[in-house]
Amino acid sequence: MKRYSLLLRCGALAAGLAGSAAWLISQSPEIPADDTLLRAMRDELQRSKQLGVVAGQDAPYFFSYTLTDAETLRISASQGAVVNVSRSRFRSPDAQVRVGSYDFDNTGHIYSGIYSGSRYDGNWPLDDDYSAFRTELWLSTDRAFKTAVESMARKRASLNNSAASSAEPLPDFSKVTPVVSIAKVSRLKIDDDAWTARTARLAAVFSNYREVLSSGLELQLIQGPTTLMNSEGTAVRYKDDMYWMYAKAEGQAPDGMLLHDAVSIQSLDMDKFPSEADMRKSLAEVGEDVRALVKAPAGESYSGPVLMEPRAAAQLLAQLLGDNLRVPRRPLSDPGRNVPFAPSEFETRIGGRILPDSFDVTDDATQAAYNGKPLVGFYPFDMEGVPPKPLSIVEKGVLKNFLTTRQPIRGFPTSNGHARLPGSYGSFAAAIGNMFVKSTETTPMADLKKRLIDMTKMRGKPYAMLVRKLDYPYSAGGSDLQSLAQASAQSGGSARPVSPPLLIYKVYPDGREELVRGLRFRGLTSRTLRDILAASSETELFDFVNVAAPLAILGAGGYLAPASVISPGLLFDELELEPPQDQLPKQPTVPPPNAGN
Repeated sequence: MKRYSLLLRCGALAAGLAGSAAWLISQSPEIPADDTLLRAMRDELQRSKQLGVVAGQDAPYFFSYTLTDAETLRISASQGAVVNVSRSRFRSPDAQVRVGSYDFDNTGHIYSGIYSGSRYDGNWPLDDDYSAFRTELWLSTDRAFKTAVESMARKRASLNNSAASSAEPLPDFSKVTPVVSIAKVSRLKIDDDAWTARTARLAAVFSNYREVLSSGLELQLIQGPTTLMNSEGTAVRYKDDMYWMYAKAEGQAPDGMLLHDAVSIQSLDMDKFPSEADMRKSLAEVGEDVRALVKAPAGESYSGPVLMEPRAAAQLLAQLLGDNLRVPRRPLSDPGRNVPFAPSEFETRIGGRILPDSFDVTDDATQAAYNGKPLVGFYPFDMEGVPPKPLSIVEKGVLKNFLTTRQPIRGFPTSNGHARLPGSYGSFAAAIGNMFVKSTETTPMADLKKRLIDMTKMRGKPYAMLVRKLDYPYSAGGSDLQSLAQASAQSGGSARPVSPPLLIYKVYPDGREELVRGLRFRGLTSRTLRDILAASSETELFDFVNVAAPLAILGAGGYLAPASVISPGLLFDELELEPPQDQLPKQPTVPPPNAGN
């Protein structure tokens, strides 16, 4: 997993009750004698078998401790100047206790994981103090156990109030083979002053563009291992670093339309983080895009053939394909209660065609590089300590597999190591690692553009559309996301809105391209993927940071799951595009200070 907890997620507090628990640690892993944290985890797990229950309660059957030991340097810049520099060191713990059994436990209820009592844990020591570690683990275990008992009581009460389902119940947790892998992880020395100066120079790139009215840049350098140990015998420690720079620039068209472009650059290794010169080039491209968008005409409603270049196609597939490959289970609740729940659009489509016959899709998080380029979707273990398995997801257009965690879903009883984000109702959420999209029938992009033009002429349309870049991860504001979601629902589109194009061009019969602005998709869903006409022979590697937020909102979330998508360009027979109906704001009363540059 790639678990970077910039927001602390704490586990909770522990005590022994009368009685005895009917569980034992299945194996005691061999750990280094000088490893204080692992010794504390092992000893507290062993001691937790004393945890008992009172009459009528369910006994605990599974315990897990996870600790991310992170050291971060975070530098923020706005309007071309550094505005904040912060260095922090924190240890983010998570304690999990399950009561009942693998078949039926405290998870999967609308109130699973909610605790009504007091908490005393969370003061995790930065020093390697064995006694302090044991105390915090004891407190965390106690709260996690009490939370589990409360959740189980609510779940049983909901079952008593609900009619029996005709479907065979699924187990709540699957068994896995324990893994022991204790890597030695070291930290690199980071020069705060040098990175601060570099950030200032990078942020100043936008000052070269008077069309950029507002800009921001964020640099996060995160180092530190994650350690996990559970009562089944799994004990793993692995490198959990990430180096991330993202930036956004905004402008305004003469008619008042707000425009923006953004870039996200991420790496798992410091020595593979792009050079300052390469970053400046990426930021300059953002500035050039904003300059061009400000001068571009507003787009008009369109229905017809659309060609997506490889980068835009990868961004689209990360949403329509990648996000639908995780299938969350609907939680149990009381009859008549509204349950916040977003199902997968592929949930009932195993064995059905979701892409043209020429397409195959795999997810392989065990690959660290592709064609000599590093893949940020590589990870050794997921958030449940399970190593990822290479998966054949789509074969000849037919859906064959889902990304799974240790929460079984119908037809997929075991985990394939893709629990990468915190989920809902006491479980983790699956997410892609490295997703490879391939077609056995490809055509050069230049020929696909000719085909696009021919289709336009044949249909008597004045132009076709070409998309070079989508707003993914999403970099617009919260109000824009809400408007996008409402428009998607009203147009019969995906239950999850699809990010709009940032760079979209009219392609005229003579081959000329004209940039337009302000369009978004209408009625675009995962079913649209079946109508892909052709794929390009050129492919592009697209990296992004998945977060527990819609459209992988740039900079959101406390848990980060870097991912890579490798995709060809895609030609669609027909897509619909429309301009938003929002009211446009007025131009600034006076021009900005750099207007004369």
